[in-house]
Amino acid sequence: MSFISPLTPVCPSDLLRRARFFSTSGAPLRFALAGADTLTALEGAVSIRNAGLGEITLVGDGESIRSLSREHKISLHSMSIHDCATSEISVETARLATKGEVQIVMKGSVKTDDFMRALLSKDAGLRVSGRRMVHIFYITPPSAESADADTSGGILLSDCAVNVSPDERTKQDALRYMGHLARAVGIFRPRLAILSASEQESDTIPTSLVAGSLARWGSKHLEYIADVGGPLSFDVALVAASARLKGVGGVVAGRANGLLVPEIVAGNALFKALVWVGGGCAAGIVVGGLVPIVLTSRSDQAASRLASAAFAIIAANESYEPESDYTI
Repeated sequence: MSFISPLTPVCPSDLLRRARFFSTSGAPLRFALAGADTLTALEGAVSIRNAGLGEITLVGDGESIRSLSREHKISLHSMSIHDCATSEISVETARLATKGEVQIVMKGSVKTDDFMRALLSKDAGLRVSGRRMVHIFYITPPSAESADADTSGGILLSDCAVNVSPDERTKQDALRYMGHLARAVGIFRPRLAILSASEQESDTIPTSLVAGSLARWGSKHLEYIADVGGPLSFDVALVAASARLKGVGGVVAGRANGLLVPEIVAGNALFKALVWVGGGCAAGIVVGGLVPIVLTSRSDQAASRLASAAFAIIAANESYEPESDYTI
């Protein structure tokens, strides 16, 4: 017996429909795929094109990309190639976004550290004053993968891949982004839980104090888009019976559809558990910068790559105007 889910994730059709709405109602958005000279990366680009989500610019060694497409009989129809040296792929990708030639950036065969370092550098020009950049997953359960299901049963999760130990200001932005994105994927009134190991604020659990502070901030600054609660443990956040048995009240307890984690280890483990044990389909992007960044992993399945692209299109059409006052 194994805890690993036997299910193969499927990109939810509702997420694709929402993304296609933006792709067909205005000028198609263009992706820059940083490092398109591997079969996995190239197939990912083809899936975006075939799903009608947007246009693709393949960034990397042009001859390697063309040779790979010939070898595997992959059509590059409607895709463009931005030819550059392998060592310059990430920098060139950032430049394309800064110049407005692409509206979404997607990691391909480049190393994650090199890719993010190039995009987050001050010289790249992708940072936006007044915003922090955070990674957000939108994870949908297997029940949302049927042809007629919507994705409102999914949950948002931050920050699992970029900020190692985010400060309180960064977490405030993460809550705001999750609130906006939850509404964009069909969750009318998001319920955001700030996770800790306890439902009570305690000096012995520092994350519970931060969670309580953030919950009070969220109640004041996000009241027009979301309900915010914390500190909450994972089971109390998601399971109504646990919240009831532990006597935890409030709108969020037992009904959360957004989870803010204390730091990257907890977030990374939680997202992988939801995917590999729960059978969920994870769409992951970095928001808060000039353009959304699709940050895929080598172990991500095809459905997650496509879902991430769809999620990025939805995010690119959202507004994240910062609040003027972040003090508590």
